Amino acid sequence: MDGDRAKFRREYEECRKEARATKEPIAKAQWLLFAGEWLKQAHARLMIHARPT
Repeated sequence: MDGDRAKFRREYEECRKEARATKEPIAKAQWLLFAGEWLKQAHARLMIHARPT
């Protein structure tokens, strides 16, 4: 499952990159929203694996 977290982080970074690249405020906001969702997924995956067994 670490691969999933890594994928989510890569997607997060890509969305942040796209947000930095665009000049359109609405597009920038949308890319940042997408980035936030990817980061939530990465964090959720981390919490699933951090639970004691």
